[in-house]
Amino acid sequence: MPGMVGGFGNFFVPLLIGAGKQSIIISICRYLKDSFIFLNINKNYNYINGDLILKNIKLENKLNNYEIINDNSDFSSYLAGLFEGVGHISILRGNNQNKKKITRIRKIVIGITFHLKDLPLCELLKYKLQNGWIRIKDKENACVLLFHTDKGLITFVNTVNKYLRSPKIYKFNLVIDYLNSKYSLNIIKYKEDYSDLSANNWLAGFIDAEGGFYIRYSETTKFRIACILTLEQRMIEPISNLSYEPLLSEISKFLNAKLEISKHNKNKSYFMIRASNRNSLKIILNYFNSYKMYSSKYLDYLNWANAAQLLLDKNAYILDNKKHIYYLKNSMNSKRIFFNWDHLSNL
Repeated sequence: MPGMVGGFGNFFVPLLIGAGKQSIIISICRYLKDSFIFLNINKNYNYINGDLILKNIKLENKLNNYEIINDNSDFSSYLAGLFEGVGHISILRGNNQNKKKITRIRKIVIGITFHLKDLPLCELLKYKLQNGWIRIKDKENACVLLFHTDKGLITFVNTVNKYLRSPKIYKFNLVIDYLNSKYSLNIIKYKEDYSDLSANNWLAGFIDAEGGFYIRYSETTKFRIACILTLEQRMIEPISNLSYEPLLSEISKFLNAKLEISKHNKNKSYFMIRASNRNSLKIILNYFNSYKMYSSKYLDYLNWANAAQLLLDKNAYILDNKKHIYYLKNSMNSKRIFFNWDHLSNL
């Protein structure tokens, strides 16, 4: 689903699974220029090694009036946070001349994974960067924005360089070494960005990738309403063996929340942040007044922020507001059906 900007309206992506993979059809309905356009794009798919590959798709609009921003700190820091949350770098090496040691870099791929419902954001990022391709992974209900050409790698590196904060910077700098060596470039390798988290859009991108907004509406013996932001990340970056603890500690401090350890996924350990106290709510609302998320998680945040403000104003337990919060809770996250993408026009 190509990244159109401006005039996005309600959007619904159903996956219709019929007899075999070839029968999968992704039907796209979007509101455009006061009318609905329905597109069936199944003919633009191929299967490679069991994955569904999205080819180039031409839409009726040409994005004529959209300005590509090549040097914008909000965009670059957001993309860096998104990448450090759900991005990956694959470095494929080939044999040297003696065929005894695997040393020579043969191919590098940088990818960012999205839930399939966030395909509009995935396509818009592809358009803004003017590079990359999109893989649809139907079994995982996901899509991946991939950069594998050297031109695409250079574009991505130049966009997010100097905004990285996590241990992923180790492998990222290996990509810079590769590009500098191959093309005699002089791309600077920066250290981690230690600027205040309130200084740019990095945290918004990271929360868009790894965060979750939840409303607790408990009708047990003691009725309770709570707004919770959760963040979870692995403990160790496997290639560099560097810990995520310094970064997650800084985020927990900024959000006025505790850094905890959770275990799941075959008893693996992860760093976990749960922010829900009044000071945390104020910090989160204040931060997102300045910076934005752009996936469908932004829509969940709007529900969450509405309820959080009622809590801060001490109006959440008024009968009509309780009903409103109950509605907010039951129309977000997995229960969301309709998606409005107007916020993408600000990216």
